[in-house]
Amino acid sequence: MHVPHLGKKLRVLAATLTVMLLAGIAAGLRARSAGASQIEFFDVEQRDFVAESHNIRRMEVWLVPQGAQSETQWKTLGLMKGRSHWFSWAAWTLPIPEKPLDVLQIMVRGYDKTGTEVDRVSLPWLGPETLKREVWGMEIN
Repeated sequence: MHVPHLGKKLRVLAATLTVMLLAGIAAGLRARSAGASQIEFFDVEQRDFVAESHNIRRMEVWLVPQGAQSETQWKTLGLMKGRSHWFSWAAWTLPIPEKPLDVLQIMVRGYDKTGTEVDRVSLPWLGPETLKREVWGMEIN
């Protein structure tokens, strides 16, 4: 019986498979990091605005006041902080203000390493009453 040779062959096979798996993961991460800059989602989680992105260097939360006629009338709520980064992927948070805001829309804007805006995503709710209910949990009669 050639058990010692079988063990050696199994170790070589396991090592080969491990190297192939790691090479595949590295190639996948490299291909993903070379992809387009985009915001995957923007939402509310507990008492924070949350977002996830790929190839984004800076994320800002913006407010669209009622009656705003152009982007020059929008207001920035704040700069999101990255809570975790993995290669080109990042998760972001910004605390929701305690006092409800009387705005039409809330969005996040993402910027690349040159400071150019590359994507923007709005919360799925529009209108002051809907935002107060969905973001701040207020009951509107």
